[in-house]
Amino acid sequence: MYATLSYDVNAGPERIEDVRRAILDLFEDRLTCDLLSDTFICGIVNTADYLAMVKKLRRIGTDFQDQFEFVFTLHRTGDPLRSNAAYSKAKARKIIDPGDE
Repeated sequence: MYATLSYDVNAGPERIEDVRRAILDLFEDRLTCDLLSDTFICGIVNTADYLAMVKKLRRIGTDFQDQFEFVFTLHRTGDPLRSNAAYSKAKARKIIDPGDE
């Protein structure tokens, strides 16, 4: 499985860099592939893993009130990535279909 994260970081009482760092730190142990500066895909183990990540993302939203909004979408392994972004196809393939190697 893999997930797509799209997010917005807004100006507010906390520094934008601190909000972004909290997001990136959450994904530091996962293979990710950037699609845009604020959109990427990552590997997900199972539904429980996905739900745990959603909970952590919501916590960031609580910690940085009104400064972080996100959409985190789960996809089945092998489901095609449809994006017009310029991204590393090889890196994305490792995430989308890890059994292909």
